[in-house]
Amino acid sequence: MRALLPLLLTLCLTACPADSSSSTSADCQDLCDELVESCGYGAFPRFESCLQGCSWYEEQGADVANELACVQDASCDTFLIVECEHEYGLVD
Repeated sequence: MRALLPLLLTLCLTACPADSSSSTSADCQDLCDELVESCGYGAFPRFESCLQGCSWYEEQGADVANELACVQDASCDTFLIVECEHEYGLVD
């Protein structure tokens, strides 16, 4: 089951649309810039899909600011990025 968590996260982040009227936080902008632009992280086919997922995730209570710091420290290492999600995301 634990091996499926990154896949479920990816599906949720790309399939669960954020409300178009909601504003995207600076932390989500920076996190998506790091994941999509800097790392080319394959879970997000485009920048906008990352922003939508991040905004939804943030609304659900994820600690995006600390996840951003963790992802930046991960230096584009996919395993470490997944660990950041486990530490600061909605996954228990």
